[in-house]
Amino acid sequence: MRHDNTTVKSAVSHLLHLNNQETCKPHNMFVFLKTHKTGSSTLTTTIQRYGYIRNLTIAIPKHDSHVISSGKFKPSQVYPGKYDMLVNHVRFDKKKMQKVMKNGTKYFTIIRDPRTQIESVFGYFTLFKPLHLSPISGFENFISKPRFFLNKYRHFRMRNYLKNPNLFDLGFAPKKMEKQDLVDAAVKKISKELDLVLIYEYYNESLLLLRKLLCFSFEDILYVPKGMRSDKRRYTVSDNLRESINKWSWADAKLYEEFNKTFWRKIEEYGPTFETDLKYFESLLEEKLKNCTFTGKSTDDNRTVYLVFNDNTNDTSCELMKYSDAEMTSLIRIKQYNTTRHTESKNRLCILLLPPLLLLLLLLLCCKYAPSQKTAASQTRLIIIAHNST
Repeated sequence: MRHDNTTVKSAVSHLLHLNNQETCKPHNMFVFLKTHKTGSSTLTTTIQRYGYIRNLTIAIPKHDSHVISSGKFKPSQVYPGKYDMLVNHVRFDKKKMQKVMKNGTKYFTIIRDPRTQIESVFGYFTLFKPLHLSPISGFENFISKPRFFLNKYRHFRMRNYLKNPNLFDLGFAPKKMEKQDLVDAAVKKISKELDLVLIYEYYNESLLLLRKLLCFSFEDILYVPKGMRSDKRRYTVSDNLRESINKWSWADAKLYEEFNKTFWRKIEEYGPTFETDLKYFESLLEEKLKNCTFTGKSTDDNRTVYLVFNDNTNDTSCELMKYSDAEMTSLIRIKQYNTTRHTESKNRLCILLLPPLLLLLLLLLCCKYAPSQKTAASQTRLIIIAHNST
């Protein structure tokens, strides 16, 4: 039986990985800073699946399906306790996060080249609408004079993701992104606080670095893409437009440049098996897609493209792979807080019913102690007589 060189190398790489696993224990305490339009939904579902299968404690929002907060993290936004994982949307605040995370937690995130990220944000969230622009040429019109449009329409959701979205998600206020020295300080701070910064443009390479950091297996990082943008929500970005974006979102451009360098240094540190590991991983991905989905079939809701899953597959791992991050959050909530959630539901019902019950009680008391019409009339006549006698 003949094998090509790639197959042989991949098999050898896999054996090396298995040997390495014997001296490496998975690190099951981590925070993933979920950024916008960086492939983060796919990665979130991947590590949610990892934690769900292993019964790890996962910090989730109390009320929302997948967003802890649009603001910086506060411990009160999740259920009380110490957690193994935190992966839902929230802006970074490491000191606050440490209050709910176990000791030894690793922190990582993923960023994207602003020259494509801002176009993706604009298209996916249909931001031509609040800016009153054309759905066809709106992005080019916006980038031609972005400050004008943001000043004209000061109050709309997602405005902070049209300039330096990566730094904003990482906890820095827009005002701090206007000065070179503050941006330099922000990049240094992020370097110290995060254990790894993944790069969207090198997604599979990034997952290999994550696998090494957390001592995961190849199977642990397998994924099926989520949150893919519809072609109906894409804009052509010319070279001139890309440069305009880079100048507009210059702080994120600096952040990206810095961590792109760091990224390739980490790949060098990975060791000589990187390329064969990557080929092996990508072969597993191809097989997983073939097993879990119908090749070439997808549904399009005018904003997001969803792959069509094969429910009759013999691959049992496909079941959890088909869920979105919101759906996985719901599964985690049921698993972790089934009793608590039931109790909270009853408490919320009591809170909703309390005002009308109090009002009803007040009315009953008024009826009980209010004087009868006859008594009230007699009292009125007495008052009139007394008034006339004076």
